[in-house]
Amino acid sequence: VVGVVVGGVVGGAVGGGVALPIDPPQQIHIAFAGKDSNGNSNGMTVSWQTLNATETSVVEYGTNSSNLNLSANGSCSTYYATYDHHVVLQNLIPDTEYFYRVGDKFAGVSKIYKFTSAPLSSKDGTVDFAVWGDLGVIHGESTRQFLDDHHKEFDLLWHAGDISYADDAFIHWGCDTKFCYEDTYNEYMNDMQEIVANTPYMVTPGNHEAECHSPACLLDDDRKEALRNFTAYNHRFRMPSPESGGVLNMWHSFNYGPVHFVSLDTDTAFPGAPEEHQYVLPCGGFGDMLTWLKNDLEQANNERSLRPWIFVASHHPMYHDGSINKPLQDAVEKMFMEYGVDMYFSGHVHSYERDWPVYDGVPDNTYVNTTKTVHILVGGAGNDEMDGDQVVEQEDSDPSKWGDSAVPGVDKWVKNNQAGTVAADTDKGFFGIGVVHVLNSTTVHFEYYRTTLQEKMDEVYIVKQH
Repeated sequence: VVGVVVGGVVGGAVGGGVALPIDPPQQIHIAFAGKDSNGNSNGMTVSWQTLNATETSVVEYGTNSSNLNLSANGSCSTYYATYDHHVVLQNLIPDTEYFYRVGDKFAGVSKIYKFTSAPLSSKDGTVDFAVWGDLGVIHGESTRQFLDDHHKEFDLLWHAGDISYADDAFIHWGCDTKFCYEDTYNEYMNDMQEIVANTPYMVTPGNHEAECHSPACLLDDDRKEALRNFTAYNHRFRMPSPESGGVLNMWHSFNYGPVHFVSLDTDTAFPGAPEEHQYVLPCGGFGDMLTWLKNDLEQANNERSLRPWIFVASHHPMYHDGSINKPLQDAVEKMFMEYGVDMYFSGHVHSYERDWPVYDGVPDNTYVNTTKTVHILVGGAGNDEMDGDQVVEQEDSDPSKWGDSAVPGVDKWVKNNQAGTVAADTDKGFFGIGVVHVLNSTTVHFEYYRTTLQEKMDEVYIVKQH
């Protein structure tokens, strides 16, 4: 790609002069990709968006910022108005710093960013990552600042659904009579760019990814059709589903060092899921996730000598405030137990809850050598449905009383009648995020931070001899 840097992007030289970029790349983000014969992630997907189709979708990259001597081409597609580009960089050297820039020589090229490729799987390797759910444009400032301050300390970022809250745009100021869905999604991704262009951004779907259901969409047949059934979400990202046998960005898995990571769809992909057939508009129908999950976890469990830890994330929690999300429990908890899932991260409920290791509603009051899964709810990263930071939400503390379980989009909670308290610690009404440090094959250190003042409010060590 040939050009001159103009305002943070590269403009193509036309007729001997320097031209301003006519359609520069925006919303740049990266995600792990590829898989070698030993299951190691050996690639990186680089994604971005332009306002129009470009002649090429190119990434120039290399291990020296002054010599980007490698290049890769990718795809460009549109689902509504803008164009999404995805380029997979393959066969990267493990645990190596790469520099890159993206774009098209005529439309414009980005500045140079950098990332570190995944290491080889290692039983005693380490990994540090942030995990959260439910982050939007409004009320998301403190968590984005936390990530901006600390993302260089993390090997990856894991977002457990509800990305941008674009579907809530019609309740934002100035958007009640306007179509703001795409603008809100674009604003969020641009706000995140300096973070997620340098640190891999791994995502799962949430209910706010399902569709645009504002009046401006529901009353317009073209928008209603183009922006339903997770379409925007599945176009904007490229998760490692082809490498792991998953489906689109709905479910997938990948390996990093000592951990097998699994991302699930808990909105549509099991009997009784809250959007199994419909949210406001019909949705679902992506395939058989549960059979895939069984096979994926079985293989991961058989490879504990390489990767001793198995972590799962998805949007909806299984346990919360003394109640159980019964359809989700029926769908996956036995598999979690059989194949030894160590930790399950979720969002959806806009608060924090760290549970004791639990199975079938019965907790173990220890984090040492338990066979049960530790559930962590980190759904309060900040969004327009929260009342604001430092404000305790006045929700009914009994989820089994929340709404009509027959209504699409609503989890079906039942009271946990087993003895013992599942929740070990909670934090309601504060913007927060989880941070995970895998220290070695036997120990994980989990921390919870309130992001406004960047205060560590909770932590626990999980010790297991796998």
